[in-house]
Amino acid sequence: MQDEPSPSWTRGLKKWLNAAPETRDELLKLVQNSRKFLAPDTVTMLEGVLDLPATKIREVMTPRTSLVSLQEDDDLLDIIHVLIESAHSRFPVFSAENNDTVVGILLAKDLLPFLTEHRTQKLDITVLMRQPLFIPESARSDQVLRMLKNSQTHIAIVIDEYGTTSGIVTLEDILEEIVGEIEDEHDEADLISQFIQPDPAFTAQNAWLVQALTPIEYFNELMATHFPDEEVETMAGLLLQEIGLVNDLENQEVELDGWNFQILQADARSIQLIRAIRL
Repeated sequence: MQDEPSPSWTRGLKKWLNAAPETRDELLKLVQNSRKFLAPDTVTMLEGVLDLPATKIREVMTPRTSLVSLQEDDDLLDIIHVLIESAHSRFPVFSAENNDTVVGILLAKDLLPFLTEHRTQKLDITVLMRQPLFIPESARSDQVLRMLKNSQTHIAIVIDEYGTTSGIVTLEDILEEIVGEIEDEHDEADLISQFIQPDPAFTAQNAWLVQALTPIEYFNELMATHFPDEEVETMAGLLLQEIGLVNDLENQEVELDGWNFQILQADARSIQLIRAIRL
């Protein structure tokens, strides 16, 4: 026989159900106060669902500078190399004439039949790629989740007010806002390859190539360093904080706490690539 619910549990549930919230904040508070009869993970997911309408896509997207992408004039060997190195399954394809414009999405599974049936032919990536879904940075996460579901796609291209590509957002990105981080066997390798790699030009030294957007926290964890991240969050921000305003960022060097940082790639306003050498 099934156990009867305790009177106190029943009274609490009735009180919880009888409270009629009139605003989203009241509903959120009601969910947060329901921890007595709901599992913590359930409460966290409900909070995530209620937060979606207030979360803009720009807050959850992968920015343009961190994208693994292709160009429509890439040859087959280059494409295969990107697929293997990234272990991703979907790739934005940029126009060969305009580097700010995405013209399609290539799914790795769409390339497989070509590899088995047309290996001797020259690849025309435009035949294989799919029509991209474009959304503005200001779109609400709940709206985009509905769009991805209705269009049966897992990825959308995020554009700014001028129509320039800002980044991408995936179904997984939005679901992680509800259920928390979804990790797979490639995540750790993706982080290492995305942010920090040994510098092949300095095989005899402790030298690494560091992407400018590498979080200071991640660099500290991987390299056992203690650089502060209270005022700035990325390695580029850390160096810019030290250098200040200069006319030419490229080739600038900074020494910090036993490390030499050399700016390898930069433009007038931002840093893209850093060499980090442990002294």
